[in-house]
Amino acid sequence: MPKAGTAIGVIVIIVILIAIAYYLSRPPIPSATTASTSATTSMVTTAAVAAIHQSAIPTLTKFSSSSVSVNASRKATATVTAPGGVNITVSLPAGTYAMVNNNTLQSYNFTLATFTIANMTSPAGYTNQTPAYGFAFEVNGEINPAISFVNATRAPVHLTTVTHYPSTWRSWAYVGGIFNSSTGTYIGGNYLVENAWSYNATTGTMTNTQFYKPIMWIFTIGPAQATTTAVATTVNAPKTSIAPTTASGYSYP
Repeated sequence: MPKAGTAIGVIVIIVILIAIAYYLSRPPIPSATTASTSATTSMVTTAAVAAIHQSAIPTLTKFSSSSVSVNASRKATATVTAPGGVNITVSLPAGTYAMVNNNTLQSYNFTLATFTIANMTSPAGYTNQTPAYGFAFEVNGEINPAISFVNATRAPVHLTTVTHYPSTWRSWAYVGGIFNSSTGTYIGGNYLVENAWSYNATTGTMTNTQFYKPIMWIFTIGPAQATTTAVATTVNAPKTSIAPTTASGYSYP
């Protein structure tokens, strides 16, 4: 028969082996450094995802602007130099008021501004038109389709906009974004409808007499048009699937 001391020794060895096996089978306890690294990695991943989402949002940044104090009793004019060095001039005829929050303002600040663009796609269905830059009217620092230029009876007043581009250039009303006047950025938005311009081959100018709200527009550059002998031609907005809207008091053909 084995001695009692020997049996006890065997039992002790078995218990030790069981304890070692249990310890090795346990998952490692994360250290403070591991936990910190994991949290940092999570934060970096979240920031990267947010940056990717942000990069897809159309962003317009103010490039240049020209402001004028308007008194409805007198004509006013603003001229600004756009990216590329071309001037844009807007004329407000005498008798032009600004209707803001249903109040007709005789005196207000009018700004003509241009914007560089980022993450801007072509208008839907017009991939042959490449976005060039944005331009906008502001009333008291606001780009807002709820504001209108009106006369004393509150009928719309259409401002005259003149610039120097060939007929390959077009523009689109662009609405729905958020304008931050303190940073000069316009975030988001969508194309609404293409505008109509009159092109004069003799003077090399394009003129629009359609705009009557302080909103954003996007200039686009399309393919060359067929050669014409006409001195002045008008390119009308094409028929599109976008229906006219009167949201926020805004109505465009």
